[in-house]
Amino acid sequence: MTRKDFNLIAETIRLLPSFELGTDLERGPEAEVVRFIALCNRFAEALATTNPRFNKDRFIAACNGKGGR
Repeated sequence: MTRKDFNLIAETIRLLPSFELGTDLERGPEAEVVRFIALCNRFAEALATTNPRFNKDRFIAACNGKGGR
């Protein structure tokens, strides 16, 4: 992987929506969660910018354990 790849990943994570929880005894009052589908979609969008033949649906299916091939 190159610096460009790592920057893409970092930017994708930075842009993820997060939602504060109330009080979570295990994680504390500052806990945040990201919905799984939001993570899959955001990465699919970012990865699609790197390859015009990238298949978002296949990527999301692979994220969900439904095979990507």
